[in-house]
Amino acid sequence: MTVQVVSGDPLMDRATAIYRQMLTAAGVEGAEAASPPQERPPGRTTFHVAVGPDGIVLGVLHATFGSLDQLATAGLIDPDERLAGPICECPSVAVQPEAAGQGITELLYRSVYCFARRQGARSLAVIVDPLSLDLFREDYGIQFRPLGPVTRHLGFEQVAAGGELERLESGVRRTRPEFFAFLTEPFTASERTRFGL
Repeated sequence: MTVQVVSGDPLMDRATAIYRQMLTAAGVEGAEAASPPQERPPGRTTFHVAVGPDGIVLGVLHATFGSLDQLATAGLIDPDERLAGPICECPSVAVQPEAAGQGITELLYRSVYCFARRQGARSLAVIVDPLSLDLFREDYGIQFRPLGPVTRHLGFEQVAAGGELERLESGVRRTRPEFFAFLTEPFTASERTRFGL
């Protein structure tokens, strides 16, 4: 089983290329790396897709990277519970019912954790039901804290939760070292050093 990360948008990519060409033609220094003013940073939205050996999609997790005002969790977070940015949020995950219990969810969250670290996120945020928040905390040692009240959306209870990456890592390393080893397995030796792992 593999997890692939999908990002970008062909229309936005082309618009960015045209913007950069215009800046280059005008003689603007650094034009090759410029982002259009209305565009959020490249790679801001990603989909982490778990694919079985037969090529069938087994699960997908949507992740967004940015400042709090750019994220879906913004309206669900109490002002006193703001996270340090930049933040990587996971507002939704879906796994095929027939793939339940195969570790798909864990692979998807690991992919997002690695993405967050590699992108320089300082915090992680999720939107989950209260039972899943308990599961993160009790079964995996991920000490997400509620960032706002439990609300209802489309008939389901949800809560924004999260924490600063270093604090979350420290808790998992201490309480669930085997799960911490699983989370950090994809990192290279140089990444482990760079991230202080």
